Amino acid sequence: MRFILNNLTLKLDEDISKLEKKIRISLNLNNGIPFSYVVVKKAIDARKKDNILLIYSCLIDINKNLNLSNNKNVKLIEGYEKLNIPKFKMNKRPIIVGFGPSGMFLGLYLARAGVKPIILERGKKVEERVIDVENFLNKGIFSSSSNINFGEGGAGTFSDGKLMTSVNDYRIRFIINEFISHGAPKDIYYEAHPHIGSDYLRLVVKNIREEIISLGGEIHFESTFDDLEIVDNKINKVMYSYKENKYELETDDLILCIGHSSHDTFKLLYENKLNLEPKPFSLGVRIEMKQDEVNKSQYGKSYLNPKLKPAEFKLFTHLDNKRGVYTFCMCPGGVVMPSNTLENSIVSNGMSYFKRDLENANSAVLVSLNVEDYYKGSPLDGMYYIEEIEKKAYSNKYPYFAPIQLLGDFLENKESTEIRSVKPTYRPGTYFKKLDDYLPDFICESLRIGLPILGNKMKTFGNLDNILTGVETRSSSPISIKRDERGFSNIEGIYPCGEGLGHAGGITSAALDGLRIGEFIFNRYGGKINE
Repeated sequence: MRFILNNLTLKLDEDISKLEKKIRISLNLNNGIPFSYVVVKKAIDARKKDNILLIYSCLIDINKNLNLSNNKNVKLIEGYEKLNIPKFKMNKRPIIVGFGPSGMFLGLYLARAGVKPIILERGKKVEERVIDVENFLNKGIFSSSSNINFGEGGAGTFSDGKLMTSVNDYRIRFIINEFISHGAPKDIYYEAHPHIGSDYLRLVVKNIREEIISLGGEIHFESTFDDLEIVDNKINKVMYSYKENKYELETDDLILCIGHSSHDTFKLLYENKLNLEPKPFSLGVRIEMKQDEVNKSQYGKSYLNPKLKPAEFKLFTHLDNKRGVYTFCMCPGGVVMPSNTLENSIVSNGMSYFKRDLENANSAVLVSLNVEDYYKGSPLDGMYYIEEIEKKAYSNKYPYFAPIQLLGDFLENKESTEIRSVKPTYRPGTYFKKLDDYLPDFICESLRIGLPILGNKMKTFGNLDNILTGVETRSSSPISIKRDERGFSNIEGIYPCGEGLGHAGGITSAALDGLRIGEFIFNRYGGKINE
């Protein structure tokens, strides 16, 4: 018999070995009945700071049928962690554009299915991409094709590697296990808020690439998707360039895993009559504060206990002006990173390594936008809207330096003149500039109302020395492409996939969407199973 047992609690001073006794008590098992267990989830309950608890869920295996109908902590399972990838045949090889999380897991699915996908990625493989990123951080040398957004692994490779998702799907465990088998820390198997860390992600994406290639797949780096040919409302050819050379590939299946920053590709798709739609998104800044202060705020006197990982937070308020102000992509013990994809522009994002042991915490602070805030008649209007803001945040005097303002100065609407207790981490560097000089008035107004409210919810968040770094514009895509019951866009054989086209919202959900597209393709050709 196999099932999940939830809500097993240990105090901070209790050893993990006591879990077995807790399991027996919960299941009313005497000591003579053997069983085995694996921790599948571990969370921290810090609601009572004088009595912080560790909450476990365990996968139980027991060679006995138990009556568990009255145990509210038991979850029966079937096919747990398994994903069947059948072999099948296709007349033409599928082409994937983009090698972020959705492209990687779709590529892995199709490679294991035996159909040898061809993957086009405009950026470089991760080993070379790291060099370009370091040149940007240290010397301000920017590459529009190899940067923190573009390249092997997508934007997630230079982030915190968060794997949290609100999606409840049996494939999630498959994704977690694949990350582990390709080099991620084993902790992500059971942590309630799992993260890989940018340092481990570089190894993971390289290993996934190598498996796809070993199974006959092809990955063409530094290869830009230039155009496509549609015949009778069906995809027929894909055109791409590598350095100075132009190539064409015939295909019946084109999967767009392009992420949220491929603005030139959005234009290309619009020109080729794909049904792009504008969607709501959010804008804001990054806020930096001391991680130790976050730990104290969240854990109280126990904040130095080694069993407690660096503390996180998630804050939200809904304003009377009908806008949400909220934190997003909080990075404990991390740094603020430059994430622009266009020259002479500024975009900020957050990154942590696996240990999350640096001095500052950072998080996006975002204000929600509706389509009506930017729409002028084209589905590309949201893209142009954020590009204009990113250019306003750029300074010719301080090339690729990010504008910063202290929280207290922003609330008083005055330009900052000095750094105080919180030191900015953004490289290549920072310069002082008011948020009001580059963000729309309604964004600044909402932040001035919302930030103190969030600060009342967590004292450290409201420290007036905290640093606000502009500008966070790429938290989600302003564009979506719907798909039908076959996974197609309005063009047969073209599948929109992942975060950039409105079908995911993070690393795990993007990887999951890649698997879904793999299943759509199998359903299309499933009658042609390999012997």
